[in-house]
Amino acid sequence: MKIAFAFIVATAFATGSWGFFGARTAVGRAPFVKDQLIGTWRLVSRDVQHADGTSNPDPAYGPEYPIGYIVYDRTGHMAVQFMGRNRPNDHSDRAYDAYFGTYVVNERTKPATVTHHMEGSLNPENVGKDNVRDLILDGDNLTLVVHTAGPDLHVNRFVRVK
Repeated sequence: MKIAFAFIVATAFATGSWGFFGARTAVGRAPFVKDQLIGTWRLVSRDVQHADGTSNPDPAYGPEYPIGYIVYDRTGHMAVQFMGRNRPNDHSDRAYDAYFGTYVVNERTKPATVTHHMEGSLNPENVGKDNVRDLILDGDNLTLVVHTAGPDLHVNRFVRVK
């Protein structure tokens, strides 16, 4: 009996598992995109990608890439803010965008998509609308692709805040 107990303790100590055998959770990447998405992400770039293959920083935020963050939490809520680095000091919302609400990830599409259900927005016309983005995760890098009404795409690249 003492030998069996010593074996269990040694095994638990060596594997880091004090529960049932085989009940250990794997360390590493989350198995689902939704789980991997949770966290705070810092905007690295926001490009307009044109049909001819060229791209440039989104002119809505000025000649430089804007700064910003997007946050996804475990309860299904999100918030995003983008600001042009040299936005005008005229008390307007030019070169600034912000909204918050809930989100849903669809992992069955290729690529996966995330839909932002806007509960509040800097632009009141957007309240109640949905924003669907292609969702590409590569470790600590997140890309959200916005399909516009025209041929251009808006490509937002983020890095995970640690």
